[in-house]
Parts: sequence; structure tokens; C-alpha cells
Amino acid sequence: MSIVERALHKAQGSKPVTPQPEVPAVAIARAATQRTRDIGPTTAAPANAPLMQEAARSPAEVIKLDSGSLRHLGVLPPAGTDERLTEQFRRVKRPIVDFATGRGPSESGRTNVAMVTSSVANEGKTFNSFNLALSIARERDVSVLLVDADVAKRHITEALGLQNRPGLTDSLAEATIDPESLVLATSVAGLSILPAGRRTSAAPELFASARMAEIVRILGDADPRRIVLFDSSPLLLTNESQALTRLVDQIVLVVRAESTPQPVLLEAINLLDRSKTIRCILNQARTSGMSEYYYGYGYHQNDRPAE
Repeated sequence: MSIVERALHKAQGSKPVTPQPEVPAVAIARAATQRTRDIGPTTAAPANAPLMQEAARSPAEVIKLDSGSLRHLGVLPPAGTDERLTEQFRRVKRPIVDFATGRGPSESGRTNVAMVTSSVANEGKTFNSFNLALSIARERDVSVLLVDADVAKRHITEALGLQNRPGLTDSLAEATIDPESLVLATSVAGLSILPAGRRTSAAPELFASARMAEIVRILGDADPRRIVLFDSSPLLLTNESQALTRLVDQIVLVVRAESTPQPVLLEAINLLDRSKTIRCILNQARTSGMSEYYYGYGYHQNDRPAE
């Protein structure tokens, strides 16, 4: 039983945690400054684009993603690992997509809003958020909106050069601003972005407000075939992510192997609403017999209350 399984088991009390089958690993981005090629075929429109329901408002602007710059910033992996990473994230996303589209267990009407978080900083949360979003964008029947909800660090917003664009915090602060009007399309078909917005010292109060719940509802209800994925701040470093856990339908917790102390992980898990669907990504796990770091993924879904 891994540290993640033990932590979840302890946090759940007497409830057993049933792990899903482990997923093979994929090489870590060791050289974020490597020069590489473009993202490639993901920019093509889905074959069944007419089948996808349009959102309430189509973004008026398309942001071109520069894969070379994104690799340099460590948001994308270096060249040569793309194929393996693509295959790994196909497995990572499957239960998330199935749950969001009604093919997984559900106790509420809306299931398409998820967040990616971690216990503390430097666990690979934003890397996983962005690459998970890219993988979901490849789906034929759904699209994905990636929301930069880590308003303190704003890694996604800055990586895409959107620092001066209005975003989440602007819509939170001003109720007359429709969050959908701030959504930007990208050059990757099926992927759109909501930037973090302007910096504000009132972020904890804004995230805990009724307006935040309204924004989550607006984004989640705008298009039932769109998965809304929040890249959230670490649970133990800010109050914003703790407020967000109460509003989303799925929670993905990134855990860095051989780095995150078990007490820290337990403390983070205890902040989660375990009536929600919770999954873990074990990041940068060493694969036996290999000298390189590898990404490893494991899923753990909370037990549902007895019927």
C-alpha cells in the first residue's frame, strides 16, 4: 500500500480506499529549456465538431499557443516525451471525462466541474493541469475550459502572456461581468482559457463569496459538453483552494513522490469534502530499475455513503 493509499485510508477513518489499477509511468520534463517543435496535430478541428454543443458565447479572440515557449517555461515536456506523455494522460483523463459525461457514478445533476490542486507548492500541479486539459481537448465529444484559479502564482496566465487580460478575479469583483465574456479560445481546438485576472488582496473573501459559487455554476452550466478544469492553488498555502473544493464536482490531488511528507498529505486530505469524487496523481515517482524520474499516476475514488 503506497503512501497515498495509506494517507487516504487514514483520512477516511474506517472506510477502505479501493485503488484503481496503476498506470505505467512516463518520463519527467528534466530539461524545460530545450528547444522543441510545435504542439502539432492537436490544433486540428475535431472530426465531429458539429456534434459538439457550442457554449453560451463563442470566444471572440483566439490565443496562439507557442509550444516552444511553453516548453521553456516547463508547462510542456521536452521533445521526445510527447508520445509517452500523451498516452499517460489518456489514462489519467478517462475517469474524469467519464464522470463528467455521465458514464461514471454521480449523485448530483452537474458533474463537469473539476479542480487540480496539491498540498504545497512545487508538486507539479500546474504542469498536470495544463497537460490534462490538452488531453481532454483531444476528445471528440467534449471540450475543456482551463481556469487559472491559482490567483497568487498565476502560472498559466503568465505562461500564456495573459497577465494584462481580465479574468476570474475581475468577474468575482464585479457581478456585472459575465465570466463567459472573458473566456479566450486557443489555437488548440477544444481548449479555451479563463485567465486569473487582476491581482487582489481580497482573493480569499472573493473565493468564499456567493459570487464564486455563481461563477462556477455559470461556467459549468454554459455547455454540458464542456469540462471546466480549475488549476487551483495548493490547499495548505491559501484559503482560495479550500473554498473552491466545496463548489466543484471532482478533485484531483497532485502528490509528489518521495517529497510530500505523509503528515502534510493527511492535513491536505482532511480539508477536502470527502463526499466529492477525489483522485490522486502520484507525480515524479521513480520506476524500479530505472535511473530517471518518471510520472506515475494512481486514482483513488472516495467511498460513497451507503445507500
